[in-house]
Amino acid sequence: MTEKMSGSQALELMARELKNVRIKRELSLEDVSQRVRIQKNYLEKIEDGDFSFLPKVYIFTYIKEYAQEMGIYNEETLELCRKELQMNSAARSNLSANGGSTPSPLKSAVDKNVKGIKLPPVGTIVKIGVVFLVIALLVLLYLSLKN
Repeated sequence: MTEKMSGSQALELMARELKNVRIKRELSLEDVSQRVRIQKNYLEKIEDGDFSFLPKVYIFTYIKEYAQEMGIYNEETLELCRKELQMNSAARSNLSANGGSTPSPLKSAVDKNVKGIKLPPVGTIVKIGVVFLVIALLVLLYLSLKN
């Protein structure tokens, strides 16, 4: 791809190229969706040049994953895409920290909910464990005396 390309040109070119390669390989959007684990309707929007359906960090990550799967990964073009999507440095840091991939929005929501769960104090857990242990021992004692 060319050096003097703008970010919007890079996004448009990437979207066209992704669609062309997918069609050339005779893959359906469903096939690609299953391979990269990105919703089919998101892939359709990317191919149509609609980059406003999710936060830009997700769109960039989806474009990057899709490009890798299609074998057209190009660091310079992706950098232009990233700049056009105007991802801030915090989002880029997050991408780097995660090895270049970002969790899906659903996974993020699940992670936030898991982090919000408040566990009982350790003492309470130990007491419950002791109660279960005593009950198990009583059942074993009952069964051995019964025979």
